[in-house]
Amino acid sequence: MINMISKILVALDGSTHSKKALDYAIFLTKACKASLGIIHVIHLPTISSADPQTVDKVTHLLESAGNKILTKAEEEAEASGLKVDRIREVGYPVNHIVKASNKGRYDLIVMGSRGMSGIKEFLLGSISHGVSQHAKCPVLIVH
Repeated sequence: MINMISKILVALDGSTHSKKALDYAIFLTKACKASLGIIHVIHLPTISSADPQTVDKVTHLLESAGNKILTKAEEEAEASGLKVDRIREVGYPVNHIVKASNKGRYDLIVMGSRGMSGIKEFLLGSISHGVSQHAKCPVLIVH
C-alpha cells in the first residue's frame, strides 16, 4: 500500500487550538511514518503612528515569542522521537503557510481552528479558513 502522507506541516501560533494541532500532527506523523515540519509566521501589526523604536520593540517581542513557540513544539516532537523541519516567516500567515507547504511539498497541513485573536472566536478563523481555501494539499483543522 502506498503511503499518501509522507510530509506533514503543522502551523503554530501558541494558542490552545495550535497545541491540539501539534498533538494531532505528532500522532499522524508517527502513524504514517512521515516527516514533520513546524511553521510559525510572525504577523507584524501595522503601527502607523508609532515611533521606530516602538516598532522595533514590538517586532523583537513577536520574534522572541515566535521562537519560543517553535522551540517548545520542536522539543515536544523530539520527545516523541521525531525530528522536525523548523520554519519561521514574517508576514501574512495564510500566504506563508501555503507557500511553505508548496515549497516543501507537504502532503498535509494541520492547524488549529482558531488562533490567538478573540475576534476570530465567532468564525472558523480567518487564517485556517484562508489556508484551507488556498492550499494545494489537504488541510486538517483541529478544534
